[in-house]
Amino acid sequence: MIYYKNSCTQIQGLLLLLYMLHFNNNQSLLLLVAGLPASGKTWLAKYLSEKWGAVHINSDKLRTAMNLRGHYDQASKQRVYNAMLTQAADALNAGRPVVVDSTFYKKYLRQAWVDLAKKQGARHRFVEIKIPEETAFQRLQKKREDSEADWQVYQQLKAEWEPLDAPHLTLDSHALSLEEMAEAIESYISL
Repeated sequence: MIYYKNSCTQIQGLLLLLYMLHFNNNQSLLLLVAGLPASGKTWLAKYLSEKWGAVHINSDKLRTAMNLRGHYDQASKQRVYNAMLTQAADALNAGRPVVVDSTFYKKYLRQAWVDLAKKQGARHRFVEIKIPEETAFQRLQKKREDSEADWQVYQQLKAEWEPLDAPHLTLDSHALSLEEMAEAIESYISL
């Protein structure tokens, strides 16, 4: 039964991918999942990437791979974002959909992705993930595999957050299930 369920999920993902490619002028998709630490960005992005057969790019994992854990100065942050952009460009060039999760807390960071999508001829969509602050506090009390963010980092990023002014979908990962969020995103990206 589990094998059948997984097969259905894979078939649904492939059908969605075929739909996106065929009915959207064969443009690749660049989905950008934004939000504060502990909002559920990675959980959602990983799920969507597996469902769609997309490339998943995560800023925390890349920071670890680049031996930049603990380095959050502007130059280190830019190195991580540049590496993410390079990975995304390579995947889009290969015709693969890409799901990126990062805070994207500054407008200039988001603009680089909009520019990449234009350069690659890809469609891009932003999704902002939110949760109640109490939930973030609880989640940040537990050690997470790749993220170093704690409550202090959460508060700092929240204070520096620049609202998304581009059209985007906002989801509450505390109130919605993974499947409900995926369904909302699939409807949103098919517009």
